[in-house]
Amino acid sequence: MGNPSALAGLLLLLGVASSSPASGHTPGLVNGAYERLSPGNQKVARALFDAQVPLTIPAPGRRTAADKRLTLDEIAVQKQGGQPWGQVFHTMRTRRLLHESSLDQVMSRYELRSSASVTSPR
Repeated sequence: MGNPSALAGLLLLLGVASSSPASGHTPGLVNGAYERLSPGNQKVARALFDAQVPLTIPAPGRRTAADKRLTLDEIAVQKQGGQPWGQVFHTMRTRRLLHESSLDQVMSRYELRSSASVTSPR
């Protein structure tokens, strides 16, 4: 675990990150992580980000995983920490951040939305 990105990814995996915008992450580890991904990996990260369930308003005193959507950078840190995209998907699904049953389904829906937005008249 000498790799700072691996440590940040593990913290995300374990849900240690606080739910506040100024979470307990070291800024250099998370900020800009999305931009450091390859274009193909940025596409997967964006698809996972867009597929997240809408933010819910919890009842007082009751918080759920869906109360905290991951940012693009938080998703990217998991990939940069060595996790394959399938594991990132599984972690997000376990935290109830995604409804899709597979990463392929996430990517297919993303591709459909992307192509529809390009071809639709404005």
